[in-house]
Amino acid sequence: MKILHVTESFGWSGGAAQALYLARELRSLGHENLLACPADGDLGRKAAADGFEVVHFRPRRDYDLKAALALARLLETVRPDVMQAHHPKAHAMGLLAKFFSRHKPLFVFTRRVSHPIVTGFFAKLKYTSALIDGCIAVAGSVRAQLIAYGLAPERVRTIYSGTDPARFSPRPPEEAVLQELALPPGLPVVMLVGNFSEHKGQRVLVAAAARLRARGLDFALVFAGRGTDSAELKALYAAAGLPEDRVRFLGLRDDVERLLTAASVSVNAAIKGEALSGSIRESLCMGVPAVASDISGNSEIVHDGVTGLLFPPGDAAALADRLETVLRAPALREKFSAASVALVRENFTTAIMGRRTLAYYQELLAARGRLT
Repeated sequence: MKILHVTESFGWSGGAAQALYLARELRSLGHENLLACPADGDLGRKAAADGFEVVHFRPRRDYDLKAALALARLLETVRPDVMQAHHPKAHAMGLLAKFFSRHKPLFVFTRRVSHPIVTGFFAKLKYTSALIDGCIAVAGSVRAQLIAYGLAPERVRTIYSGTDPARFSPRPPEEAVLQELALPPGLPVVMLVGNFSEHKGQRVLVAAAARLRARGLDFALVFAGRGTDSAELKALYAAAGLPEDRVRFLGLRDDVERLLTAASVSVNAAIKGEALSGSIRESLCMGVPAVASDISGNSEIVHDGVTGLLFPPGDAAALADRLETVLRAPALREKFSAASVALVRENFTTAIMGRRTLAYYQELLAARGRLT
């Protein structure tokens, strides 16, 4: 089987990582994969270095006719059995390309966020067109959202995004990381991995940290992700009156698995848009307890009281309470840790994602009488 993965992703992100993970898993299962994406972007460079054929694709907007026609020509040239769109512009361009092309591959798109879906004629067509053969939702909550929007239930499959357990595995803190962070030995570390933005909730965590400080808890905050070394986040932290020596602003990192070895608890404080937190999935795979906002698919991996604790999105007081519970109870953290590793390895690995995606392709192709 030949699969064409399409995405406009230029910078590195969770969605870009999932596209590359999926291509690797499908390749390991004996299938040919190529990527249409910005060749000069992070994903394009990583995919090329990993031995995948990369075709430059960078649409300027949702409906970029020139890019759609170029993608249609690519379909006629490489004749893939499956075209999977991993991001919104790729979804729109894939739909147009299939319309224009004489070659009509199986067309599947992935929905990775829980933002409300735009209404209107073109938006409705984008999601319900007969040219679409299937949709992959990365969480059950996202599937429910798509069905409520008007997609037929049989056309939407929940396939959880995956984590590589070989990369994200439980292990002791790395000495080099401890030296870099330069925190007092034994000090609990509360870590939030995520690009800095209003909807990722760094502001909520800072407000919760101020409450915990007022209760006499001593701990360190570590922020990692694009923009977390910005003046804006530093000013937000300082305005809360929190101590300068109890925070680290690391910016974008490509060694999250090393950083997480130093974490006592991992936080997802998203207030909107989150579907299934990649950083929490990776944390749990490493046995790091999680405290996460109860938004979209987070509850599908953070089982409250079993693999971590949930709190209402945007509620800094509730987040402070959950963090205090976890920070004051080492035995509870150990309990969460063991359950977390087992849950991820049984349901949320890249290998499972690859096998389930392939099975979905094969099911859809068989329904069209085109199983290869």
